[in-house]
Amino acid sequence: MNRKNIFVVVNTGLVFILLAACGATAPIPTPTAVVIPSTGIQYQFVTNSLLLPATREETQTFALNIDGDPQQKLDNKFGELFTLLMSAAPSLNLQLTLDQAVKGGQLVSLHAVQANDLLNDSSVSWSIFQGQATASAPRFDGTDIFQPAFDVSRDSSIIGSLISGHFSGASGKASIEISLLGQVVNVDLIGGMLEADVSEKGCVNGKLGGGLTVDDFQSKLLPAIVDGLNQIIQADLTTTKILSQVFDTNHDGTITLQELEGNPLLMIAISPDLDLLDASGAYNPRQDGVKDSYSVGLGFTCVPSSFTTPEILLIP
Repeated sequence: MNRKNIFVVVNTGLVFILLAACGATAPIPTPTAVVIPSTGIQYQFVTNSLLLPATREETQTFALNIDGDPQQKLDNKFGELFTLLMSAAPSLNLQLTLDQAVKGGQLVSLHAVQANDLLNDSSVSWSIFQGQATASAPRFDGTDIFQPAFDVSRDSSIIGSLISGHFSGASGKASIEISLLGQVVNVDLIGGMLEADVSEKGCVNGKLGGGLTVDDFQSKLLPAIVDGLNQIIQADLTTTKILSQVFDTNHDGTITLQELEGNPLLMIAISPDLDLLDASGAYNPRQDGVKDSYSVGLGFTCVPSSFTTPEILLIP
């Protein structure tokens, strides 16, 4: 385990991370500034597994109350979309390509957890950011050494607390890189929330949630799904017939973004479900009544690793 007695805040750049159920109730996100811890040991981890919600049960398992509504409704529109895709084409293996990318080192998600005590600590920061792809598959045994993939900044980190080894944090940001149907897509989450059970041995039962803006959903996520479906149609004759029947409405052999958006099966799942931004575009949940974001819930586990801390993140 690489531990450093320095303070680090990393821009949350997520890859595949995180999934599993956590029993504790996540804190409600607020638009107010959070106080970032200025002391603690830096614990370094890397994501070794990520699960996409592809069933109703998994969708609920990875859901969080992202907009902080008083009814404590759990949100995960992302999971609803993939559940419907799987129900329409059961032969799709959404998890396989993601597993291959993580295990092969093509998608690397690094975690910097800043805490005085991994068991109980009232002020903890958890930052996740993208690492460089590796030349060979990581061992995930604590001996791997990684490098950050790009410059990161101090302005976002998920801040929370540890109680009996369980971390809960909210009001952060996350820049996520994830592989969907073989297509790598980068999106930014707002109102980021994270839960996980963590120790020096790693983390389990991790959940990451947040909101995806309408613009990112329509310009990044849906096009990646369309490209992935079309590649499957070209390569997999077994699946082609099913996908074409469900999504290729004009039967020209290609699924378009318009066909996906207009598909009756997916219509509910591709409608925004959260009001996270106010009229000025600032993060301010439930203020103007306009649903401007899609809820995302993912899960992860992580293991110890080592990586070079970007110089900009070190406190002088």
